[in-house]
Formats: sequence, C-alpha cells, structure tokens
Amino acid sequence: MDITPVTADRHRADLDRSDRNVRSASWFGLVALVPVCVGSLLVTLSSTRASGCVTYGVRCSDVPLGSIPGCFLAALLLGVAAVARPRKLLPFPSARGRLLGLHITAQLMTALLILSYI
Repeated sequence: MDITPVTADRHRADLDRSDRNVRSASWFGLVALVPVCVGSLLVTLSSTRASGCVTYGVRCSDVPLGSIPGCFLAALLLGVAAVARPRKLLPFPSARGRLLGLHITAQLMTALLILSYI
C-alpha cells in the first residue's frame, strides 16, 4: 500500500483534531468533578434518611470509609493524565480516549457512592 505525503499529512491532521477533541472533553470532565461530587452530597443530605443518620446514627449505609476518597482520587488522577499527557508519550493513539472513559467511570462511581452513603 502506497501512502503519499498528502495522505499521510491528512491522516496526521485527523489524529491531531481527534486528540484535541478528546482533550477538550477531558477538560470538561475534570472541571465537572467537584460540582458533581458537591451536587451528589447536597442531594444526599436533603433526604430524610440522611437526617436520621446524622442526628441519631440510625439507618446509615455500610459504604467503606476509604472508598469515596479513593474513587475521587482515581477520578482526579485519571482526568489529569487524560488532560496533561502529551500525545507523543501515549502508548497508542486511542489511549487518551480510554483514559477519558476511565475518568468518567471513576467520576460516576464517586457520585454513586456519595448518593448511597446515607
């Protein structure tokens, strides 16, 4: 298969554009991490079950203590890696997209753990 320089340049430009789009989405996900956690906490604390747990210590959830900070830290580190890692240092072209997927998964897991805590 013969690849002309014009085709190779076009392919490189498409990869650069795709990488920029994924990096922009990674920025959005990283910026949304704290508001998602705060919103989940506010929704959780506004329930009647939360008032019983905070006031009397009854009907509290059995979520392990380190799971929420661990998921938050994982989401933060994955988001920073997806944003800050140069494309030339990534092992394969779709690595940033996979990092973004892992970041979103960890962010959703953090929100779900917060929502199920109380």
